[in-house]
This record gives sequence, C-alpha cells and structure tokens, in this order.
Amino acid sequence: MTLLGGNAFAGERADRSAEFIACLPLPRTRRLSSKLILAISATALIWGINLLVLWILVNLSPELRSKFNSPDMPLMLSYVAITGLVFYGVSWLISSFQSSPTFAVVGGLLTPLLVIMGLNGLNAAAWATDMDVRSVDRFVGIGYAIICPILAIVGFSIGTWYYLTRIEP
Repeated sequence: MTLLGGNAFAGERADRSAEFIACLPLPRTRRLSSKLILAISATALIWGINLLVLWILVNLSPELRSKFNSPDMPLMLSYVAITGLVFYGVSWLISSFQSSPTFAVVGGLLTPLLVIMGLNGLNAAAWATDMDVRSVDRFVGIGYAIICPILAIVGFSIGTWYYLTRIEP
C-alpha cells in the first residue's frame, strides 16, 4: 500500500507520463478515481489472501489455534490496518507534491515509527516519575490508534486537494 500511495503522483512525474496524461481529455477526478479503485482493489486482494492463509494455518495447527483464538487477535489486526492506512495516507500526501516516489514511500514508512517513538517517550517519563507503567502502555496503544488514522485522513485529504487544484501536471 505504501508503494501505491507513494507512486500515485510522483511516479507520473518521475517517468514524465504526467505531461502526456495531462494532454488527454480525461478530467483529474477520473484519474483520481482510477488511482483509488486500484488502491482499494489491491488492498482487498492483499487482505483477502492474507486472512485466508491465516485462517487455513490456524485451522491446521492446534498450537496456533490456541494462540490466535485470544481476544488480542482483533486488536492486532486493527493495528495492522491502522498502520497500513497511515502508510498510504502519508505516502499519498508526499507523492502529491514530491517528484520522487522514493521520498514519498520512505516518508510513509517512517511516520508510524515516529508516532510510536514519540508515544514511547512517555514510557521513559513514566519510569522516571514512578507513574503506573501499565496505564502509560495503554495510553501508547490508544494514542497510536487515534493519531495514526488522523494522520492518514489528513494526509490523504490534503494530498487529494493539492492534486485536484494544482496547475502543473
């Protein structure tokens, strides 16, 4: 997903196909919708295959079944989905104004890491001030689940707005 978001606009600028596409009689909204359809289709395919393989492995192995029937499994899958969203949203934003897909992809990959590092800074403060570390750990998880979707939505929205309103291809 990070590669699709990071390559959405910057890839067209890097290989100079943006100029060619701008000459075609396609409105930007149709080009934008095609990029979104590709991203949604790829996400559904990737998640579908991964969940099918996970379901098969869990049903074939009794050891895995006991581990994956825990109440933490939906929470883990939701964190994976949230991380994928922030990868895509931030890469999409950087790709809208950057001409290098590499910078867009790296920016998308680094964002969740920076969020976790910032939130884990609270753990160090909790140890230093003798706070309840378990409540800080919960705060880190909840903070990640709140901050990352906000970053994804804001990044996607600003990137889309910039793409639709900019003058150059």
